[in-house]
Amino acid sequence: MIRFLLFFILSTIITAIAFFSFKAVPATKKIALVGGVVSASAIAIWMQGNFAWYMSFLAILALSLVATLLYMKIIEREQIEKERLKAERQAFKNRVREESKQLEASKKQPQPAAEQITQTPKQAPIEKPEKVFGMESIGPVGKGN
Repeated sequence: MIRFLLFFILSTIITAIAFFSFKAVPATKKIALVGGVVSASAIAIWMQGNFAWYMSFLAILALSLVATLLYMKIIEREQIEKERLKAERQAFKNRVREESKQLEASKKQPQPAAEQITQTPKQAPIEKPEKVFGMESIGPVGKGN
């Protein structure tokens, strides 16, 4: 009974230290670390009464190895995600560069002459009004016309 009480006290202390001290570490990594430590110590306490001392030591070692493999798998997934995001950013940058090169190339191509641009097939001729009598038909006053 005292072993379980000590286990509970130690696991609470370890959990509190991991929660408050390692704020920069993501939650999944904290869970892997704390869970590995707590489970290894729980199995070791349970095995201590029934098996030899080295068996509980081997159990601690085995559970620590499992927790380490879990932690490394989490790190591996994060690295794969970072590489995927990096590849996406690189592809986006390359696409933007290609589009800008195409835009520059289209600007450098010679434009057709102005007459060719204004002439369209089946364009109706623009009718000019005949002589419009307005203010321009009035001559200056006082000059002796």
